[in-house]
Amino acid sequence: MSFSVSKSGEGTSNEASDWPKGVYINRVLITEVANVDNAYDYDMSIFVKGDTPDHPNSKFPTSFYMNGNHAKDKGVSSDWGSGKSEPPVKGGSWKIRHLLEKIGIESRTPMTEDKSGLNEECIRDCIGRSVYVLQYETTATNKNGNPKRATWFWFASEEEGKKALLDKWRSYKDKPRNYSQSPTEKLSNIWDSKPAQDSTPDF
Repeated sequence: MSFSVSKSGEGTSNEASDWPKGVYINRVLITEVANVDNAYDYDMSIFVKGDTPDHPNSKFPTSFYMNGNHAKDKGVSSDWGSGKSEPPVKGGSWKIRHLLEKIGIESRTPMTEDKSGLNEECIRDCIGRSVYVLQYETTATNKNGNPKRATWFWFASEEEGKKALLDKWRSYKDKPRNYSQSPTEKLSNIWDSKPAQDSTPDF
């Protein structure tokens, strides 16, 4: 086991005739990545910020936080954590590896020595790269009464494109709990809550 990162496979080519309500997918050009502290005792947390070059009139940059716990060997972090780790890891750091892969990072040593964050070389390598990010409207509202947006934990590379990420979202019957959906969609998920495919990659 090791904290390596490599490029991942191709996206899908399925055509979607209807766009899901309250879902936004944009190409994000990374301008900042930083290791940050967290209040929930995750093994690592990062902050990511970027511009949306395909929407130059956008007033605000896209930003989000990601957290994760590592797989451990005798109490020592040894690999990206996931539901397929031995033992399984809840809230695994595989999501951060997935982001790095989709950005296009390839590194055998992306982590700091203590495995609490990304090292400086990896952070520098992220800047200026693009990735497709999906954000969705949540049940929470801002001070103006508009739905707040959250970032989904799956991404798509620039080569895969927007369609790959949309297909991934559509394949998930169990959407995020805070996704603002129509009552019909919510009722459907009560009876059909299992993802259409394995939701945790074998990292």
